[in-house]
Amino acid sequence: MQMLKRGLALISKKRDFGLLMGVQFLAQAGDGIVQAALAKVVAFGGQEGFDLENARDPEELLRIVLYVLVPYTILSPFFGVVIDRWDRRKLLFWSNAVRAAPVALIALLGSSDVGDLPLFAAFLLTLSMTRVVLATKAAALPAALDGGSLVEGNAVSQLGGAMFQLGGAGAAIVATSVIDTDPVVLVGALVYAGAAAVALMLRKVGEVRPAATFTSELRRVASNIWAGLREVGSIPQAAASISTYFWLRLLWSFAIVCIGFSARELLADDDLQILLITGGAGAAGAVLGFVSAARLTERVHTTALLVISAAILAGTATTVLGPFESKASLALLTFCLGLGFFLGKISLDTMVQEALGDDFRGRAFSLYDIAYNMAWLAAAGSLKLFWEEGASGGNQGILLTIMGAIFLVGIGGLAMWFRSAGLMSHPRSAASSSTPAS
Repeated sequence: MQMLKRGLALISKKRDFGLLMGVQFLAQAGDGIVQAALAKVVAFGGQEGFDLENARDPEELLRIVLYVLVPYTILSPFFGVVIDRWDRRKLLFWSNAVRAAPVALIALLGSSDVGDLPLFAAFLLTLSMTRVVLATKAAALPAALDGGSLVEGNAVSQLGGAMFQLGGAGAAIVATSVIDTDPVVLVGALVYAGAAAVALMLRKVGEVRPAATFTSELRRVASNIWAGLREVGSIPQAAASISTYFWLRLLWSFAIVCIGFSARELLADDDLQILLITGGAGAAGAVLGFVSAARLTERVHTTALLVISAAILAGTATTVLGPFESKASLALLTFCLGLGFFLGKISLDTMVQEALGDDFRGRAFSLYDIAYNMAWLAAAGSLKLFWEEGASGGNQGILLTIMGAIFLVGIGGLAMWFRSAGLMSHPRSAASSSTPAS
C-alpha cells in the first residue's frame, strides 16, 4: 500500500509525470478497446486478432510475429532518432492522433464492410504507434519526474499501463457481446484522441530541441542511428541492461505461450480457467513486483543485483516447474514469471534512463523495441521447430525445463558482465536517483 500511495503521490504532485501517465494509460486503454473489438471481425490464419500471448499453436504465433513485429523492427531505429531529435510533446500527440482518424473512419464505414486490408493496416498502425508512445514515454520520464524516483515512476507506468490495456480489452469484449462492433471501435478512436489532447498539455518532457526542418533531420537519420548505437555500446550499464531485457523477454515470451498451449491441452479450451492461469496468476506476480520494487531497490546492494535476482527467480521457476503438468504448477510458474519479469523490467528501465543523457534515450528505447521483437521471433521460431503435440501432452515440460536452464546460463554470463563493469560492487540507491549520466 505504501508503494501505491507513493506512486499516486507522484502522479498528483508532478504535473508533467501525471500528464505523461495520462497519455500512456489512455493510449493503452485505446489499444485494448480497438484490438479486442476488431479481433471480433478479423480472422488471421484462424487466430482472432494479433494477440501473441493467446496464439493457439506455434505456427499461428510465428505467422503473427512475422507479419506484425518484423516490419516495425525495421522502422524502430528511425523512430528512435525521431524521439531524440523531435519535440516529444508533438510526437506523443501525433502518434495518437495519426491512428485515431483511420480507426474512427473504419468504425464509421463499418468494420465488416471495409475489407481485410484496411483492418490489417489498422492493427499494424495501432501496434506500431503504441511502441512509439511507450518508447517516447520511457525517454521522457526522467524529465517529467523532475527529481522524483525513477523506480517508482517506472513501476506506476508498468502496472498502470497493463491495467488500462486489460481493462480496455475487457470492456470491449463485454460491449461487443451486447452491441455491434463499430460503436466500440469508435469509442477506442475517441480514447486515442483523448490521449492526443492530453499530450498537448505537457510542458517538460526533455531538453529543448534545436529547430530544424523534417527534410534536414531525415538526411541525418543514418548518422544519428549509428551515433546512438555507439553511445549505448560504450556505456556498460546501458548495453548490459538492454541485453538483459532481451534475455528476460525471451524467457517470458517462450514460457507464457508454452504455458498457454499447455493450459489449452490440459483444460480442453476452458477459456475462463486458461485466463486465470495465464493472466490472473501473472498479474498477481506483477502486482507484488509493483508493491515491492521501490523498497527492494532501497535495500538490495545494487540495482543490477536486483535484476539478476529477479531473473534467477523466473528462470529457476521455469526450470523446476516446467515438467509438472497441472493447473497449480502452471499458475505458480506464471506467478513467478510475472514477479520476476516485472521487477526486472522496472529496474532495467531505471538503469537505462540513469545511464544515458536525454539526447540518446529515444534511440536506447528503440533498441528495447528491437529486443522485444527479436525475443518474440526467437521464441516463436524455437517453438515452431521443437513443439510437439499429442495425447500425452507433448513435450512442453521438457522444452520449458531446457529453456529455463539455458536462460540461467545466460543470466550467469550477464551477471559477469555487470560485475566486470563494476555495477554490482558499489552500493547505490536507484530509488532515490533520477539524474542521468551525460
